[in-house]
Amino acid sequence: MKFFEKPSPNFNDRKDDLKPEFIVIHYTGMKSTEAALERLSDPVSEVSCHYLIDEKGNVYAMVDEEKRAWHAGVSEWQGKDDINSRSIGIEISNRGNENFTSEQMGILALLCNDLMHRHKIPPENIIGHSDIAPDRKQDPGPFFPWKKMAHYDVGIWPKPTMKDKFNASAAAKNEKYLRKMFAKAGYGVDNPKFEEVVAAFQSRYEPYVFKDPERIGKPTARTVAKLRALVRHNKKQKP
Repeated sequence: MKFFEKPSPNFNDRKDDLKPEFIVIHYTGMKSTEAALERLSDPVSEVSCHYLIDEKGNVYAMVDEEKRAWHAGVSEWQGKDDINSRSIGIEISNRGNENFTSEQMGILALLCNDLMHRHKIPPENIIGHSDIAPDRKQDPGPFFPWKKMAHYDVGIWPKPTMKDKFNASAAAKNEKYLRKMFAKAGYGVDNPKFEEVVAAFQSRYEPYVFKDPERIGKPTARTVAKLRALVRHNKKQKP
């Protein structure tokens, strides 16, 4: 692993003296790391990130952590907006339709744990771009190994209990109930379509669904059980 300074001019000050409380994971969705670095440092693009990790696990530092990088766009999590002012953005070089490399995941775990320690960010506050903007974004996508990375505290992977599974099939048909549960889990549910929120959740916690396009955005008993487990976990973490 090598560390490179690749400054981007695309940043400003965090609003209202906000500090990083989230880490947002992205994929670049571009053909190469070089193309991504060029776009993320192009003033015309008006996009950037704090760090980019290439296929070999090399890290490019693009925006100082104290500054507001432009990676999240219009987004919401836990009822909070302006996620750019509240987060650190990490881009991973990946086209979006392929597996991430082991080198990338190893370095991501080290980087996230360092950021979590220094900024006092809990594992549940590591989120994907699709979590905070389900109506616009799909990254880091179903190829990102959230379950594996949770072993290294990069995000969480709650395990449903029998109580979580109780009556889940019936609950899966109740959109009003599920919207309330998604909101408790952190998702914004006012502007995105219900199917978009479900798809974002599935991308993270039920990636196998994406092998069958007909199932994407359609909640099942498994979806309900995992959603309940996530809400239960978040409730335990509140002071």
